[in-house]
Amino acid sequence: MLKFYSILFLLSLFACQSNSPDDHIVSQQNSLEGYWYQHPLRILQTVLRQPDAADYNVDNLVQYMEEVHANVLVINGGGVVDYFQNTLPMANVNPYIGKRDLLAEIVVRCHQAGIKVIARIDFRGVHKERYDLHPDWFARDEYNEPIILNYTTPGLYAPCYNGYYRNEHAVEFISQLFEQYNIDGIWHNAVNFHNVCYCTRCQALYFEKYQKRIPVKSDPEDDWEFYYRWNEIMAGKQLAKMRATVKKFGEDKSYSAEVFDMYRVEQQKHTGISLYSAAEYFDFLVTVSFIANNSYPIDYKDIYYPSSIVRFLKALRPDKSPVILFGGNGTEHRYIYDPPLESRLWLWETAGVGGGFWNCYFNGSFPANTLDTRNAYLASDAYKYILDNQELIQNLEPVKDIAIFFSKASGQMLGDEDFSLPLKGIFRLMEEGHYQYGFVTDNELQPEKLNQFKVLIMPNVAAIGDYHMKIIREWVEDGGKLIATFQTSLFDENGTQREDFGLSDVFGVSYSGKVVNTNTDCYQKILTRNELLKGFEKTELLHNSGKTMMVTSDPEATVITGYLPKINNQPPENAFPENWDSSNPIMVLNNYGKGQVVYFANEAARLNYTIGHPDYKDQIENSLDVFLGHDAILKSNAPSSVHVYLNHSDEDPKVYQLSLVNTSSATHRPLRDLITVSGIEVNLPFDFTHHELLMAGGASIHTEGKTLKIDNLGEFCSIKLIKH
Repeated sequence: MLKFYSILFLLSLFACQSNSPDDHIVSQQNSLEGYWYQHPLRILQTVLRQPDAADYNVDNLVQYMEEVHANVLVINGGGVVDYFQNTLPMANVNPYIGKRDLLAEIVVRCHQAGIKVIARIDFRGVHKERYDLHPDWFARDEYNEPIILNYTTPGLYAPCYNGYYRNEHAVEFISQLFEQYNIDGIWHNAVNFHNVCYCTRCQALYFEKYQKRIPVKSDPEDDWEFYYRWNEIMAGKQLAKMRATVKKFGEDKSYSAEVFDMYRVEQQKHTGISLYSAAEYFDFLVTVSFIANNSYPIDYKDIYYPSSIVRFLKALRPDKSPVILFGGNGTEHRYIYDPPLESRLWLWETAGVGGGFWNCYFNGSFPANTLDTRNAYLASDAYKYILDNQELIQNLEPVKDIAIFFSKASGQMLGDEDFSLPLKGIFRLMEEGHYQYGFVTDNELQPEKLNQFKVLIMPNVAAIGDYHMKIIREWVEDGGKLIATFQTSLFDENGTQREDFGLSDVFGVSYSGKVVNTNTDCYQKILTRNELLKGFEKTELLHNSGKTMMVTSDPEATVITGYLPKINNQPPENAFPENWDSSNPIMVLNNYGKGQVVYFANEAARLNYTIGHPDYKDQIENSLDVFLGHDAILKSNAPSSVHVYLNHSDEDPKVYQLSLVNTSSATHRPLRDLITVSGIEVNLPFDFTHHELLMAGGASIHTEGKTLKIDNLGEFCSIKLIKH
């Protein structure tokens, strides 16, 4: 087998010297700086079923990848089932392969075409016959019974982060792949371990750290917080070991794995692996971003989610390529195509802010060779757009004047819903208002990061440490503008409640110790009229819902709106309060040093997403507009359904890219029809000497001073600009 592979490899070297039609792709890739995995990525993954390996046609696969402009293939290596001639004692070679060395053929043929090959490995578990060979390699529950995954059929016996299977065995397995095949990287599938393990290794390591046993379900919360911190350390060591194993074979070999979306922080806490782990250990950053979940009830993500997560990944590690893992199929029925318009807009949202693509197919040998091929060529023009403009895209960074504070500590304390919904409310406002934004994260917050922005938004950042508060306080004092909501700074980074907001002096309010349920029939009373209440001239009351913190204001602070207790709506004859006075502020404006702060005692950010009443949008938007003044990076008259993204090149300060994604359609998801939009004007903050259409999508572009005028905008339009 090794001799056969060596012959194939020599043939591949000879073939690569020929003038093939794909030589220009290889030369373009070589002209980019850095390793291949730092370039904009155009990935295809085919998750092979066992029978797909029978009579597998490698030439047809490569031909398809060339047709759709993909430059990386992720293909089954092994773990649960092996798709190569695995010689290890725990091997489980796919019986449909026979004696054929399929992985060797795929690697050689792909390399001939200038395509990189990443082997997918999966160490989440094994079937019973393999477990019985080495039961001591796997995880145990508190009753010393094996942990069996209940979401697989049949159930897989799971290994923990510290067990032999995920460590010594995994090192041998990965090493064999690199030693026998010229693969370019490893994709560590199902990297998370979701359970608590009580195996001998885990118990010994935990006792060594804390001199106590691993907690059980009945133990207090404090004991579990110790466990979660320890588990994160163990998970990090496991990832570091896998990365080091890959890098033994060269820095040009990539190591990466999936980490789920930015909203599922509670899961990240329990598994010990987060997006912060991805930034540290993986060579490029991948988030699973299907347009909908694959469990009932079906829930479609916000159409602009890809642009938000790419911005977030760029904030985590600007030097690492961000990639959106989507599906031409595989959202909620893996054998049927995804809604095509949704899928295309998903890609354009990604491309609009400089992200790469990963098309994941779960059935058939490749998308044009499946039971449903309707989406087989859906992404071809999006992939070609990345290919044609990869040198520009590699260096793109969003232009931004607004920062959203992302707090892992808050997510782990609050849980996914209370953490994610305030974020989603701010994202909705950013997209609809064409604001240009980025992120600061609680693991990367430094004065120099904050100084890049004019406004910081803290959407219910409940948990934050003293060090970070000091940075924010000094930034505001020096002239920064801050918008904060609800429980922001009421807890320290470990979730311990303070007596008052940690940033009470900055907000200009103090917490009274009470939170009121204002879910129904509650209102804000307008108390002070100024520019923050633009558009509210015809009302004395504003919407209030959710929960509201009872606060008191400092004498120097300006109370804009106040809390009114519930006004019962039945019977109507009695639907009035004894008086309309308000003694508890909701919206407060405070001057702090040279800076200014607007604090909302209610859940304004969350309610902008859940209730969606315009009052919340208008209150936050007015605050942003006042704080930005005439310095907003970009202004546009485009409808809220057209998302406008301005990016700049890190390599050349004169080079910019403007992207517009048109999601104008019917009112219900998934989107089915696209409405072309005309009369769009985008006012830029600089004069430009040249503009070039990178992708028009049928749109026509006219320039007038600092203004771009766009008509007939279809799905997507991308424009390169050279600053004067």
